[in-house]
This record gives sequence, C-alpha cells and structure tokens, in this order.
Amino acid sequence: MSKSFELQLAEWAGQTEGDIKFVAAEATQDLMEAAQTTQLGITQGATSFEEGKIPVGPTKDLVNSLMSGLNGSSIADGQASYAVAIGSFELGDVMQFEWTQEYAAAIEFGWTTSTGKQVPGRHYVGANVARWQEFVDGAVARVRK
Repeated sequence: MSKSFELQLAEWAGQTEGDIKFVAAEATQDLMEAAQTTQLGITQGATSFEEGKIPVGPTKDLVNSLMSGLNGSSIADGQASYAVAIGSFELGDVMQFEWTQEYAAAIEFGWTTSTGKQVPGRHYVGANVARWQEFVDGAVARVRK
C-alpha cells in the first residue's frame, strides 16, 4: 500500500528541516573555523598579516578567549567552544560568539599607537562574516550530494 500524500509531506518536511539545520550548522562552523584560523602575530616576528585570520602570541590569549552561547546564555568558552553551541542549537535558536580578551576589538578594528601610528585591524570576524554566503553555498552543495 502506498503512503498517503499527507505522510509523504510530513516526511519531506522532516527532511527539509534536517537539511536546513545541517546547512546552518555547517555554514556557522565554516565561518567560525575561518575566524579562529591563526597566524603569527607581529609581536612574534611576523612581517605582514593576512586579513581575516586571528593573530596569536605565545599564550594564544585572544583565540582562547572565545565565549560561545545560545539564546543569550553562555554555554562554553575556549578556542573550540563554538562546536558546543553548534552541536546544541535547534532551529530558531540564536547562537552568539564573543572574543572576551580586552584587546579583541582593537585587533579586529585597528588602533592608533601612542606615537600616532595607525595599526590596521585584522578583521578576523568581519572579513569572515562577509563570506557568509560563500559558507552557506558550500554547505548547500554538501547537503545536495
């Protein structure tokens, strides 16, 4: 006996919801992995930097200061804490990610030294958020395989 149309629709809806969650999780993970990709900091001897990567020193304070949350509540902290938020979310939830090191904003946006030199931002958040559609498209391609 064939399935009722109503049952088929319910199955398709379940598959679609699962696909949407997969795309959201994969795209968010790709974005966070890109934002947490490290590069040697200038104070550690680097002579240049690549925008969109997070600079690190010997203690990795900035990359380790990531705090991840769901729906306004902090749920994990540390370099890979985003995986906890991504693994815990349901459709409709709001995931938050914040670098809590006191100099995080200066590294993101840039600053002026005491001698007046302009130090450009590394844009480890902004440059990767600007790639959101690329991350979504990649996740959609993976779900269609």
